[in-house]
Amino acid sequence: MSGLEYGDEAARRLESAYMTSDVIAQRAATLEHVNLTEGKTVLDIGSGPGFLCETIADAVGSTGCVVGVDISPDMVKRAQDRNQRPWLSYRVGDATALEEPDSKYDAVLCTQVAEYVPDVQSVVSEAGRVLKPGGEALFVATDWDGVIWHSDNPERMADVMRSWESHCAHPRLPRALPQHLAAAGLRLEATSVFPILNLKWDDDSYSKGISEFIRDYVAARNEVDTATVAAWYAELAQLSESGRYFFSSNRFIFQAAKPA
Repeated sequence: MSGLEYGDEAARRLESAYMTSDVIAQRAATLEHVNLTEGKTVLDIGSGPGFLCETIADAVGSTGCVVGVDISPDMVKRAQDRNQRPWLSYRVGDATALEEPDSKYDAVLCTQVAEYVPDVQSVVSEAGRVLKPGGEALFVATDWDGVIWHSDNPERMADVMRSWESHCAHPRLPRALPQHLAAAGLRLEATSVFPILNLKWDDDSYSKGISEFIRDYVAARNEVDTATVAAWYAELAQLSESGRYFFSSNRFIFQAAKPA
């Protein structure tokens, strides 16, 4: 997997970030691109804190079946502890070697996950393998080159973001996803973009939540000295307080199908 590890504290912080308005809106927009009806079987690869699975489970109802798979036991436990839907379950698993039979699911989702796995082709191929013929696959990924984050010290911002880039195996995955889908025998049906724009750095913004991960990750790598990282982080609050904060990032959504 990537350079990020989700122990209990990191899982708690990610869960909090996933409850912001930005990510709630992203989940809603993501599911607009999947045909979820009662009784469908759905797999979420890299289910994290489980919020997307919960929404999917409500859409397919008790006659459906939703499974969330994540590499982090702490993530799985947090999702399991909150789950009250018998037709929704979670398990620890490897996205490159799913313990699922062929052609089981009507839909497979993989949101903000594939870019963290070095063998990304295996992730896409496994999604195709477990899909029923005619089933839907949905991949969502970020191109970290496309992040716009204002700073009065652009060189420092560039240094921090350059170090952060190593947190995932494929920081520009959206550019290659169509080829990976085709190699897995999946037909690309449509593409779209979900934008995140923050003009404030507050607890309800995605960028504040991710900035804490960036601060800790970059400081631990020792490529940028700790004083510089601390100054980078402190500036975000200062920019917000002065009304000059700006952050934007795009989520690239790829809809694919397994030929019938």
